[in-house]
Amino acid sequence: MKFNSLLLAATALAASAVQAQSTCNEWSPCFREGYCDSDAMFCLWGLCDEAKSFNSTSCWKPEGCASQLVTFDSSADVIPIRTYSGNPNVNPYLSIFEPDNASIVDGALKLQMNYQAAQNKGFGATADASHTIQYGRVTARVKTASVAPGVVSSFIIRNDQTGDEIDFEWVGKDPSQVQTNYYFNDILDYTKMVAYNVGADTSKDYHDYTIDWSENSIQWLVDGKVIRVVNKADTLDAATGKYLFPTSEARVAFSIWDGGNSGAQGTAEWAGYPTPWGNGVSYQMFVDSVDVKCSGDQGTQTSTDAGEPSNPTSGPEPPVSNLPGGQKCRPRPY
Repeated sequence: MKFNSLLLAATALAASAVQAQSTCNEWSPCFREGYCDSDAMFCLWGLCDEAKSFNSTSCWKPEGCASQLVTFDSSADVIPIRTYSGNPNVNPYLSIFEPDNASIVDGALKLQMNYQAAQNKGFGATADASHTIQYGRVTARVKTASVAPGVVSSFIIRNDQTGDEIDFEWVGKDPSQVQTNYYFNDILDYTKMVAYNVGADTSKDYHDYTIDWSENSIQWLVDGKVIRVVNKADTLDAATGKYLFPTSEARVAFSIWDGGNSGAQGTAEWAGYPTPWGNGVSYQMFVDSVDVKCSGDQGTQTSTDAGEPSNPTSGPEPPVSNLPGGQKCRPRPY
């Protein structure tokens, strides 16, 4: 089941950003989902819509791959995306949502889901890598939140603009099972999902999950054992002559979300439903470490010149600019 983090973040964006139609101004140059602003939530590569931003240099450049082991021993290893200044070597993971339900606890990344009464469902968390990757091997040591039906834990490599994705997902109704899938160009073909029995409750202990992605194949491994292989040559679509195989530069991400109370019947049946909620109930997914080894055709040095978002609180207040339809665009006050 493909997870689209943008849908879950829509309310947070609407509450805090400047509305726009098709263009932004120099003070709020980056366009995302109908709004303009100047921080990483809008300007980060993969989230920012270059075609609708102020100009071709408004969106930050992709950070590139870096071979690194992140063990979540420092509070700087995951920070709210709005506070990110553009240096992926200092802050390897970014918490995407508001409210921020990601934190470092006892040397692990904790992603928590809490109940939202107004929506009658859980509000989870997503942590995106600040570095990008285009082919390589990623091993994550994960303890899932598969303690109740409807709770979904995810480890994915995804490009939100192209819809290319490779994933591991765990659904709460099957705590000993992990599911693997991949997507090309946002084509929602769920028939390619393959499940694997880990042989243990994935919420009780950590296990190593690996995605080994090359130009010609994808391998999924659990605790060092290859459980699935997809070769690019086998994904050729005869009707279009295209290989339905993910190739886009992307980001590693981890997430927890409410599939059981999602409102989509197919998703609820897949995840298990309803998701149990009660007074004080919350669900947690943990990531102990993430080991990235970039493909040999990528350098291991990471670009740190993604750019510093402008600080609209310093200096004189910038002028208000007009947008199509008579709207006004001003940076969001901090």
